[in-house]
Amino acid sequence: MKTFYLCALGCPRRGIDSQKIYNYLQANGYRFSEDYQNADLIVVSTCAFVQDRENQSVQAIEYYRGQRRDDAAMVVSGCLSKIDPAAVAKYPDITFLSPRELDNFDDIIGARTLFRDIPDPNQIFSHPIFPDFVSKTEKKAKTKQNVRLDLEYEKEDVFTVRLAKGCLGNCSYCAIKFAAGSLESKPIAEIIGEFKKGLDRGYRTFTLVAGDTGCYGIDIGTTVVELLAAIFQIPGAYRLILKEFNAQWLIKYRSGLESLLADNYDRIDYIIVPVQSASDKILQRMKRPYQIEKVKDCLRTMKKKIPGLRITTHIMAGFPGETESDFQQSLDFIEAFKFPYVDIYGYENRPRTEASQLDGKIAQEVIDRRVKRLRKAQEQVLASLGSAA
Repeated sequence: MKTFYLCALGCPRRGIDSQKIYNYLQANGYRFSEDYQNADLIVVSTCAFVQDRENQSVQAIEYYRGQRRDDAAMVVSGCLSKIDPAAVAKYPDITFLSPRELDNFDDIIGARTLFRDIPDPNQIFSHPIFPDFVSKTEKKAKTKQNVRLDLEYEKEDVFTVRLAKGCLGNCSYCAIKFAAGSLESKPIAEIIGEFKKGLDRGYRTFTLVAGDTGCYGIDIGTTVVELLAAIFQIPGAYRLILKEFNAQWLIKYRSGLESLLADNYDRIDYIIVPVQSASDKILQRMKRPYQIEKVKDCLRTMKKKIPGLRITTHIMAGFPGETESDFQQSLDFIEAFKFPYVDIYGYENRPRTEASQLDGKIAQEVIDRRVKRLRKAQEQVLASLGSAA
């Protein structure tokens, strides 16, 4: 029996891909082995969302490439090859497969069970990650961030349902679109089938995952509101985590969402609404198609109508052209809306993105300082929420 080893780096979406690769290889007669030096096949799933993650991915490639058997095959999946082709050009002996190219695994291993016939996994397990791949910089940064809400759960307690691949956005700073591609939604009936399967297995916490959950269904003639309405018709005691719900869809589907969430607030654990900036000028340069006052109005109404609903957000500091006034608007936004969690990070140039060509770049020391100020403001929000409780 042939053996394989899998090192998984990356986001929850790529985690689904990695688990699917794992299941696919087992379906084709491969056995997982932690003895990567003697494995017949080594798979490294990469991330290149930011430079630090790209560096980790390249380090992993270099390490396993040097450790593998001379006759072992090596496949690198994930976003790296499409985000930064120059970074992988020096590895002609390795096969690179982006998230939309994973069907090519069939030719590599001579598959009897095709990749497309393997269902999306709903349980995402931890795969070995070599500790040295986590840089000291990232470790230091993690200690200063708030604990993510999704870390309140162990992986084995959460049932993951992928709603779609790709997205409809064209954010000027985002390189993920190069790898993930445009929107490809899963039919509602298929999603409902997966959801019911999870309930039958005893799961009560469900994570709905997509590149942008809010744009779900537009390519197949439906909407995320229709999907949620179908899910909420399923009886049972369960809670949903809605990942990456772009603020533009919160605005577009406002009336339908508000009534749905109000009627089913006890079934919503939390929603991630990445806002990125509270400055309209910066949102326009980011190509985020909404105005901040409309986002604020939606959030105020939801907080009033559904006081128990947890909404979290993302804020980026130091986008090109961000003045102190623009930054202050994001700071005020965090303080005003008292989110239970805010993913705060600094802007980085990524290869071939439109934002990397914009003028008005912010000095790194200014970006770092702004990130610290945002995190301090969020810490104070959490302290106030704790004292209120």
